[in-house]
Amino acid sequence: MVSFEQKKPRPASPDITPLLDVVFILLIFFVVSTVFTAKGMEMELPPAESSKPVSGKSMEIELRTNGDVFCDTKPITLLSLAYKLQSTASQPLALQPAHILLKSAPQARVEQFVRIVDLVRSNGFSNLVIATSTKGEEAAKAEAHQ
Repeated sequence: MVSFEQKKPRPASPDITPLLDVVFILLIFFVVSTVFTAKGMEMELPPAESSKPVSGKSMEIELRTNGDVFCDTKPITLLSLAYKLQSTASQPLALQPAHILLKSAPQARVEQFVRIVDLVRSNGFSNLVIATSTKGEEAAKAEAHQ
C-alpha cells in the first residue's frame, strides 16, 4: 500500500557560505594592507612649519649625523644607492615607489645631503620628499629631555 502521509518539512537554515567568503576576503585585504605600512628608525629630524604627511609606498633613504646612509633600514654606500635608484627607475611605473623619502639628521653634512638629492634627481625621480619633524614634536622632545 501507498502511504499518503505528509512529511514534515525541515526547518530552513541559512547558507553561510557567502558570509564566510566575505569574511575571508576582508581578512586577506587587511593582511595585504598591513604589508605596506612604513617601517622606520627613530631619528631626530629638523623641524619645519610647512610639513605635510606622506602616504603610499615609498623608498626611505636615511642620512645619519656620522655620514652613514641607509636605504629601507639597510646600510648602503652611495655607489650602491646609485645602482639601486637606477634599477628602480628602470622598472615599470606601477612597481616604482610613490615617493622617495629622504630623512636627514639635522647635524648631517650638507655635502652628503646634496649628493643624495643629486643621485635621486639624476636617475629621473621627481618625487623626492624631505622628511621633517613638526613643531609639536620638537616641543615634546624638549620637554622629555628636561
